[in-house]
Formats: sequence, structure tokens, C-alpha cells
Amino acid sequence: MPWVLAMLIALLAYIYAGYPVLIWGLSRVRGRPVRKGPFAGGAAVLIAAHNEAEGLPRKLRQLLELARREPIREIRIGLDGCTDGSAGVLRAALAAAGEERDEAGAAAPEVRILEYAERRGKAAVLNDLLETAGQPILVLMDVRQRVEEGAISRLLDNFADETVGVVSGELVYESATGGAQKGAQSYWGYEKFIRNCESRFWAVPGATGALYAIRRECCEKIPENTLVDDVLIPMKAVLRGFRCIFEPSARVFDLPTTHFEQEGLRKRRTLAGIWQIGRLEPGIYCIRGNRIWFQWISHKFMRLLTPFLVILTLLAAGWMEFRLGAVTGGVWAWWSVVLWGGLAGLAASGLAYGAGRRVRSRLVGLLGAFWSVNWALVQAAGDAWTGRFEPRWKR
Repeated sequence: MPWVLAMLIALLAYIYAGYPVLIWGLSRVRGRPVRKGPFAGGAAVLIAAHNEAEGLPRKLRQLLELARREPIREIRIGLDGCTDGSAGVLRAALAAAGEERDEAGAAAPEVRILEYAERRGKAAVLNDLLETAGQPILVLMDVRQRVEEGAISRLLDNFADETVGVVSGELVYESATGGAQKGAQSYWGYEKFIRNCESRFWAVPGATGALYAIRRECCEKIPENTLVDDVLIPMKAVLRGFRCIFEPSARVFDLPTTHFEQEGLRKRRTLAGIWQIGRLEPGIYCIRGNRIWFQWISHKFMRLLTPFLVILTLLAAGWMEFRLGAVTGGVWAWWSVVLWGGLAGLAASGLAYGAGRRVRSRLVGLLGAFWSVNWALVQAAGDAWTGRFEPRWKR
């Protein structure tokens, strides 16, 4: 049993610390730089939205303003069964922008609004938008985030390298005050460090859904029940031999969620989507067919197992304490330290999770984020086991 406990601890250490250190070292020793240069072609922006009447006019105005200095030639917005008047306010904003453009005598990208009466989910809408786009590069983004000026051009510069198929932007949290927000910010910083290293080494297993660009010939249709299109679409390009890289200078700005429960709902859906990809694209788990199989297993798949590894570790330590005792040679046995230290850590994390709204400490936020992520992992595994993959996002 000691070797079983040691193996479980080693696996957890590898997932949280070993792999980040290893991929950092590999990126330094065997990094592959991207050849950048001005991109001569244009880009089409694709946005799928449901009940975003408040944010859509603002997003459209921003894109039209960016198009004056960046190669945005087309804008395609798909309204997925909206019931809040999104179509009306969006068309009114488009008409107002057209009048301003006519007065200034400025050119503008072609804008199409595709309205769907029945709500089907983001993946189905993206499939339809793809068919209407005629530019060599597709830029996919969400409604809520603010795109930094120059971000689109910085994404496109990477396509001068013919090996690059997908370029992910960087999501930046503009402010974090509460414990939950600071925890989300810190966890995202840890995640971005890993993605940056993976990008330098060869490719990232997925993109940031808030902003990423892809060659049109790499963007395949995906099943309509797909939960994480920003992972499946880039990975399909990777399976075809293209790189998916991370471009930290192409930034979009957002605010982190204010409480752990809201963040947990988002993570539960995302993590269930990682389980789902194994059914939708089994080739991702093929060591010969997936050039970044090592990154996928270490970064995506093994992380799905962490709460169960934690539970098994505590059970193994408890069994050893029951059979061998808590003290050996006059000192606490190492398995006893693991057991009670682990239980104390879980208790502290659970308390931090409950205090995330009221306490502004970053440490409390990190502890609460650990509980939030692992609880979401347990729920996502349950969703995957029962096949509960709902493609229509619920707020």
C-alpha cells in the first residue's frame, strides 16, 4: 500500500506542478518560433449569441471601429433563438452606424445578421455562419469581452507561418476585488503560463473562446451538440498537422465572475465538454494521430481525474493509518501527515469557497478556486457518465 499512496501523490504533483515545469523546460530547450509577418488577406468575424440585446450593439460598434484600421472584411452575427429583442436593437445599431459611416465617407465591412427562431446551441449557429464567410481567416469571439485595438492584426500576423492553423488570443481580467474574482484571476494566470509554454513547444490543445483565429480551410463543421467548440475546432486543425498557438499580445478584456458558484457552472460545462470530445473525436487519444498527444493527456485529460485522485489518496492514507498506526519510531508517520494535512486542506478550501463573496484575500480566493474547480470536475464526470450534454448554455 505505501507504493500505491506514493504513486497517487506523484500523479497529483505531476498534474499541478510537474507538467507545468516540464513543458516550460521543453519550450526552452526545443521551442519552435513562429515566423510572423503582415497578412495580406482579410478576416471574417463570427459571433453566435443568445439574448445579448445589451451587449450586441456595443460589440458591433466596436468591431466597425476596429475595421477602420484592421483587416476585418466581414462580420457575421448569428442570433440563436433570441427572445429579448436582440435582432431589433442590433439592426438599429447597424443602421445608425451606417448613417455615421456615410457622413464620414468611410468604407465598412459587410455585415450579415442571421436570425434563427429556434434555439439550437452555439455549435449549430457557428456551422451556419461558417458557410456565409468568404475570407481566408475566420475570427471567432464572444459578445461580452472588449477587444483591444490591434488584437486582430496581431492574430493574423502569425499566419505568415504556413504551419500555423489556429491562433488564440489572451483573455485578460480587468479588475478583481472579491476573493472569488482574485482566485479566478490567479488560476487563469497559471493556465496562461502553461498555454504559453505549450505554444512555444509546438501547439496548445485548445483556444480561448473569447478570441481566436483560424484558417478557413482548417475550420471544419462540428457536431451540433458540441459543448466546447473552442477546443474541438482547434484540435481538428491540430490533428491535420497544423499548430494551434497562443498570442499573448492579442488581448480581450473581461471581468471575472463575482462568486464561485457562477464560475463553477461555467467550468462544469467546459469540463464535461472535454469528456465529450473523447466521443466526438476519438483520434485525439491516438498517440500516432495526435502530434500533441502528450500535451492533451497531461493538460486536459489527467486534470479531469484530480478530485478522484485526491479521494483515493486520502483513502489510501487512512487505510495505512488504520493498519500501521499514526506514529512510527516516535514521530508522525508520513501517511498520517498526508491524511490529516489533506483533510485540513480540504476543510480550508471548503471554508474559503463559502467565504469567496465576502473576503477579498487572494489566498482565500485560491483556496476557494481549488474547491470550486474540483467540485465542477466531479459534476462534469457525472454529466459525462450519464450523457447529459446540453449544447444550449443556461445563464
